[in-house]
Amino acid sequence: MQSLPMNSNIEKFGCRFEIRRELGSGASARVYLAFDTYAQREVALKITNPNLFGDEEEGARNRRMWLNETRLAGKLQHPFIVQVFEAGSTDNHDYLVMELMSGGTLKQFASYGKLLPVVRLVDILYKICNALDYANKKGVLHRDIKPANVLLDAGGNAKISDFGAAFLVGSESTQVEAVGTLHYMAPEQFKKAVPTIQTDIYSTGVMAYQLLTGKFPFESTSHESLIYQKLNMDPLPLEQARGDIPQALRFAVNRAMHRDREVRYRTWKAFCDDLTAAMPHLPKPDEVLCDSSRFNFFCNLPFFAGFTDTEIWETVGITRLFKCEAGERLAREGEEGNNMFIIAGGEASVAKGGIKLGTMHPGDFFGEIAYIKEGRQIRSATVTAATTMEVVEIRGDALRNASAGLQARFSKALLKLLVMRIETSDNNLIARG
Repeated sequence: MQSLPMNSNIEKFGCRFEIRRELGSGASARVYLAFDTYAQREVALKITNPNLFGDEEEGARNRRMWLNETRLAGKLQHPFIVQVFEAGSTDNHDYLVMELMSGGTLKQFASYGKLLPVVRLVDILYKICNALDYANKKGVLHRDIKPANVLLDAGGNAKISDFGAAFLVGSESTQVEAVGTLHYMAPEQFKKAVPTIQTDIYSTGVMAYQLLTGKFPFESTSHESLIYQKLNMDPLPLEQARGDIPQALRFAVNRAMHRDREVRYRTWKAFCDDLTAAMPHLPKPDEVLCDSSRFNFFCNLPFFAGFTDTEIWETVGITRLFKCEAGERLAREGEEGNNMFIIAGGEASVAKGGIKLGTMHPGDFFGEIAYIKEGRQIRSATVTAATTMEVVEIRGDALRNASAGLQARFSKALLKLLVMRIETSDNNLIARG
């Protein structure tokens, strides 16, 4: 355990938090890796620096930015937003207890030679857009999107952090003005325009450009020159900065960071749709579908019609993807198993006692009965790939350990599915009679 400097005046945290090491520091705060002895988990403990709120003008601005973060503590619950568990204060410091993200930030992949594979980056961008759409629907604009504010967990999953510069739509409190990081700021911000969703879309577009090429769309030795370029000039074309970016992706990034708000995307969904359209043109990893593709796939299935975006993302997290060739068995009659499966591509035949019962197609479920019954269940039929297939497996045990909301949503959807199948069977019997 790392001991704290005696002049830090934060020894009171030792009663609850075991401070293990410093993760980073800035002008406003230091962040420590700590063990929360109350909650029994590792956390990121963000503690304000002494005299942060001392200077009259600058201190008032810092106080408003800190209050932005504390007001949002626990309110933004999304799988791609860093969770703030708690906000508090002592005699000397204000602090935040946050989800630990031990994988660094996207900034480490923002230089040439360290760039992420394009398909991986697009998957991350899709998730970030989805998270910012969620925040916007909660009345929150981030206003400081950049690689350094996108954190990675130990598994490489990306989440947005640092809502200190956020604009709270409809808030009666005094908002912080002139915030953001110059390279990522939208042109209209220099004209003191009221922030909109397109402010964050522009910043996300610039971040995408930088993470694709290792450079900014505009370069300058002075702030004044950079602002002039943003207001009056076109950026260096993506194809000149990197030659292997598909046209569909270039279009999405260019539109997101267009200096004219009338041309720029007006909704996060439109941006996401164009990122999805770029996916088929990208080199594919070994997985059948990346996370964003699975999310999009689930969104278009009738089974998930009543699910929120957050619930669908949670579902993505408990799935496994695999391919199988014609003739391979996916489930065997008489074997144990409580996982469910969704056919993403191809067809499968269903048989019982050696007699074929039917054929399943993309979007069809199987295995849900074993999940509903719980415990050690025996498969009642054999499912065999009739063609090359792409299959999504939902782990039964993981679903039972998922959030109560997701379990309730699945239970309702599965009950509806079973009722529909019973009605179909009854109608078939009547027709035969």
